[in-house]
Amino acid sequence: TRKGKKILLAKEPQIIENDKQTMILKGAKTSGMVNDVLADMYKIRRQNTVMMAKSNPFLPFEDTQPLLDLLAKKDTSMFLFGSHNKKRPHNLVFGRTYDGQMLDMLEFGVTGFKKLCQFKQPKIPLGAKPCLIFNGDMFERYPEWGVVQNYLCDFFNTTKTSSINLQGLEYVLSFTACEPNILMMRSYEVNMKKSGTSTPYVELDEIGISLDLVLRRTQVATPEMKKLALKQPKAAKIGKTKNVTHDLAGSKLATVHMTKQNLEEMPQSRMKGSRKSEDGELKKKKKRKLTRRSGRLSRYETTDGP
Repeated sequence: TRKGKKILLAKEPQIIENDKQTMILKGAKTSGMVNDVLADMYKIRRQNTVMMAKSNPFLPFEDTQPLLDLLAKKDTSMFLFGSHNKKRPHNLVFGRTYDGQMLDMLEFGVTGFKKLCQFKQPKIPLGAKPCLIFNGDMFERYPEWGVVQNYLCDFFNTTKTSSINLQGLEYVLSFTACEPNILMMRSYEVNMKKSGTSTPYVELDEIGISLDLVLRRTQVATPEMKKLALKQPKAAKIGKTKNVTHDLAGSKLATVHMTKQNLEEMPQSRMKGSRKSEDGELKKKKKRKLTRRSGRLSRYETTDGP
């Protein structure tokens, strides 16, 4: 049908991709803490997020195909999976896919958690973009923690924007990595006050959620898969234009090379008023010449007559 063709075309790869969709789902068995974490994560990232209510008997690290089929059905490329069992209590699995294949997965265990309702400060407005802060040198020393940093930036980057107004910076997400494999997530509200200078005085008030995680297992993409995922089509690349620059104000400056012009051969447009005046002067000159010639002839005739 026509509607089905439109849906299939929307799912095909695009030159400029849409915003990434995220799915939050539960495993076959979950704890109360895991359910609260999934609910609060959905409240923080409501935009471009699908929350599944039913339980799903998936084991992402053992068999990824059932999870991939569900993600393809809902047209989502990122997921957050919560489960609970005796071997891995209060378990969270973050992951993302590329071209229908699993790209990478990160498994965390929840050790500490404070819900949004436990904080009295105002909550995060819908559509607000957070400022992400990463504390600790573990993100640079260990490759798996570099993947964690990259995934968190991708997970909380709901919409793409070229610039953000300073007044639009409303809340901050802070991630602190410390030994051994501990990740602490905190959320703060940004309050800007007068400081007497051009830059305001900033105060941070914790608004939740507060989450303490332990990194358990990771599944990182292969170099070939990572190279394909980062590849950009030629049509999407913006080439450098010759002789074009931009000044500090953002104005576009260009240099145009032209051949030498011959002003004598260049056609010139004349206004109607100038044409009338020129025609009148020409007529006057012709009349003067005619009168002079006629005067000479009349003198000649009178002197040489009988």
